Amino acid sequence: MSPRRVLVTAGNTREPIDRVRDWGNIFTGNTGYAIARAMTSIAQVDLLTSNRTHLAQAQQDNIHASPFTSHAELKGALAALLARQTYDAIFMTAAVADYTPAGVFQLLDRRPTADGVEQWTVRNVQADKIKSNHGQIAILGQATEKIIDLFRTPWNHAGLLFKFKLEVGIPREELLKIARQSRQASHADYLIANTLDMVEGPTAGAYLISEKNEEFIPRPNLAARLAEILRTHWQQRPE
Repeated sequence: MSPRRVLVTAGNTREPIDRVRDWGNIFTGNTGYAIARAMTSIAQVDLLTSNRTHLAQAQQDNIHASPFTSHAELKGALAALLARQTYDAIFMTAAVADYTPAGVFQLLDRRPTADGVEQWTVRNVQADKIKSNHGQIAILGQATEKIIDLFRTPWNHAGLLFKFKLEVGIPREELLKIARQSRQASHADYLIANTLDMVEGPTAGAYLISEKNEEFIPRPNLAARLAEILRTHWQQRPE
């Protein structure tokens, strides 16, 4: 039987505002890299990461790693890998930008209207390097494509799919409700859900949600638990 193969994405995307500035998020990809390392005990591992420290470490950990920076680069790299390689499982841990800059404008005037709506007067100041002499600027964000929803169609991934979901400032029951709906919407087998205040500290961890059950996993145990799930799944389905 040919070796099992796993794909992990890790890190954040950074989206260019101009040629010298960008926007992104706070996530480092450490969870994704821990998962990739745990998977090397049971499978060959490909890693796409934006964390350059992980790229330098990957070869020592028997991980084949490639870089990405932006949403577009990550999408392109995934499309290329899935066109030539079949994966038994994919872990989409990368924190992908929901919006990408689509223009920068000097804000000239703001006037509130009814029902919390505001009327803005702006001037387009997009440039290779946006000048610093504007009193206020507004960056237009355009929604990005949901990469997680591409794995089943059009990329035809038939193996296990693990989706990750982070929310902020909501209670447990609401988190679980959102997570259940999100898992089904992306046709993921498992969804790992937490809130920002569950990322660090003595109670850090995440909820692992599948079609059949839900369990809370402390953060230090997450990577090992996911490797155990794969190992058990493959033992039950050795084809």
